[in-house]
Amino acid sequence: MDDVLKNIYVVLHNVHSASKTMETAQVVYGLGYQNYVVSKAEGSAAQSGVPDANRLAIKMKRNFMVLPDLPVALETLDFDYVLLIPSPKLTKARLDPGNILGRLRAGEKVAIVLSGSTSSFSRRELDLGESSALQAEVDIGPSGTAAVILHTLLHTD
Repeated sequence: MDDVLKNIYVVLHNVHSASKTMETAQVVYGLGYQNYVVSKAEGSAAQSGVPDANRLAIKMKRNFMVLPDLPVALETLDFDYVLLIPSPKLTKARLDPGNILGRLRAGEKVAIVLSGSTSSFSRRELDLGESSALQAEVDIGPSGTAAVILHTLLHTD
């Protein structure tokens, strides 16, 4: 299973908060995943969140990448499957962990894209991949969303 999970990349997009950047890094690395990408970091996320997340990645011997925008990140890393996780209020589609695991077992490189912004994703961004949300009443933020998804993948057969 560890080899399969190396093909998951958690992408935090359009983040302005240093704490969101760092909390998401802690969830990704703390659950044993290798790859964390930040795209379009601005404000305190760029000034202190990115350097702090980079230090954590180095300390834990994990991969950390910062890219200027979501289309650039997706093109540069050449994913086979891109899953955007918007607020549950923005889509009726709900997350299917079995679909993600099936793709990983088939050798696909998977991006799980989380929004670091309270406005979620733009229409143009949603067109860059599939979108489905957690079964939740409200948006629980990027670190909470990452924790639920990544933990579920670890414990789904």
